[in-house]
Amino acid sequence: MESPTHGLSMNIYGRGDAKLGDGPSHMGVAIYKHGSSTCEMHHIRNPTDEDFIYDPRTQPLEDPVLKGRCELSSLSPEEAQQAASLIAAFGNDKSNIPEFGVGNCQDWVAGAVGMLEHAGVVSPGEGEFWKSMINKSSEEMKNECLQGKKKWIDGPESTYEGEPDAKFADREQSTMKPVGKLAQNEVFRARMQSLLGPKAGGETDHDEKPVERPFYVSSPFFSKMNERND
Repeated sequence: MESPTHGLSMNIYGRGDAKLGDGPSHMGVAIYKHGSSTCEMHHIRNPTDEDFIYDPRTQPLEDPVLKGRCELSSLSPEEAQQAASLIAAFGNDKSNIPEFGVGNCQDWVAGAVGMLEHAGVVSPGEGEFWKSMINKSSEEMKNECLQGKKKWIDGPESTYEGEPDAKFADREQSTMKPVGKLAQNEVFRARMQSLLGPKAGGETDHDEKPVERPFYVSSPFFSKMNERND
């Protein structure tokens, strides 16, 4: 039997604390090679606030707004390919995608993990566990994972404080360029703030328009990698 070379994890983006006025955390299933800085992300999103779409993509494993990831399985190359194929088939079946306003990305990933459980890719009980996590805050999910003896890895956003767009210089300050353009992009800033929650001291920008539910905060990062405009 081949040795494990890949990981499969549940990645959670944004605080997602309804008590603090947040929208739900964004969630997706990531498949990645151990030691790689990128992953194959399987998730759904709603680009028009009308319908969800399945949108697999290659993206950084350590995204700036990642609260953390819970590792679900270690896989051989063949198993990783099989898992990716199974999730792709699940995602491309529109009957598995929830109706906007009724369910969200969290319902979808819980269903995807349940499917992987039945296929023997993840441990028994994972599907029900992630179903029970729907609409919990990312901190609650972290605590539940740790209490269940699951392996949790904090993301950069978990310890970050300050202006949201500044985190793009956190990881490699010696090589990364300043983020002045991002700092001046009001749409980007508004979406970043929607993930981090209300501003300190209860301040709000009264002239900002409502933004779509979290996650696509990171789209400038991911869209560039996929050479597309979202």
